[in-house]
Amino acid sequence: MKRHRPQRGFTLVEVMVALAIVAMALPAMLTLITAQLDSAGSVREKTYAYWVAENELTRIRLRQAYFPDQKLSERETGQSEMIGVRWQWELLTEETEVENFYRMDIRVGQAGGATESRVNEPLAVISGFISEE
Repeated sequence: MKRHRPQRGFTLVEVMVALAIVAMALPAMLTLITAQLDSAGSVREKTYAYWVAENELTRIRLRQAYFPDQKLSERETGQSEMIGVRWQWELLTEETEVENFYRMDIRVGQAGGATESRVNEPLAVISGFISEE
């Protein structure tokens, strides 16, 4: 007489439960991955904006070093291009309590259209100090 061994494998109920668990976990995982990608893009944009701000700060310092007779303006705006993106920057200069010593704040945002500016919502803001002698 032959003995029958029980069939090996998954029952339909077990398969359905496993599919339900995967169906619930997959959207959460996709949301997490999408958030990580958006975060990485945001960090990249902010890094480029800080580079633009540092470049402008260096440009002002070099201008003062090579043209010391040129006065610092209270406000300057302009656009720069980096990595194929146009950036709008704004430089605000104010006096400090120390004579001939100025604080410079540079705000950078992505440039929009011809008249639109994103400096009101800056991606980067840096400050520097310079003396005028």
